[in-house]
Amino acid sequence: MPIQITDYVNVAERAKELGCNVPTGIALLPRNFDTVASKDDLIHESSVADIRILWRQAELNETRIEKEGDKLPQAQEKSFEWVGPIIFVSALYFSQNPQGVSIALNIISNYLTGFFKGIPGNKKVRLDVVVEQTKSQKCLKVHYEGDVEGLAEVSKVIREAREIE
Repeated sequence: MPIQITDYVNVAERAKELGCNVPTGIALLPRNFDTVASKDDLIHESSVADIRILWRQAELNETRIEKEGDKLPQAQEKSFEWVGPIIFVSALYFSQNPQGVSIALNIISNYLTGFFKGIPGNKKVRLDVVVEQTKSQKCLKVHYEGDVEGLAEVSKVIREAREIE
């Protein structure tokens, strides 16, 4: 199955440990956010810049974990696979803007349709969405690996993961 749900670190606590901003809405997390020893080792996916531009154009406000003036390095992949940044969705954001996650994923899906246009063969997408649960504030990671069309299912799974308590 291309979608898996696993436990993830408490994003607010981890951000505090690393000396980062605590995300209160939707945020893009570095690929190694849950495992690094220090903030200096954080690495964003190369897709972060594109996603930030697209979200800004759609007036979707992101809470950045980087402090003002901090710039995290970006990983560079050399393949026909698109690796998205880890998207974090706080419980507060979800309750105030339940359609926000669907909008964010639709923006990414539309972008990827154009990104892969003209590329023959199998086009693979990898995306993780971390959802903070309402009551426990525990975080779950929804991992997706598959084609662009499969991203439509991710929104539904995220909604379900949020309610697992």
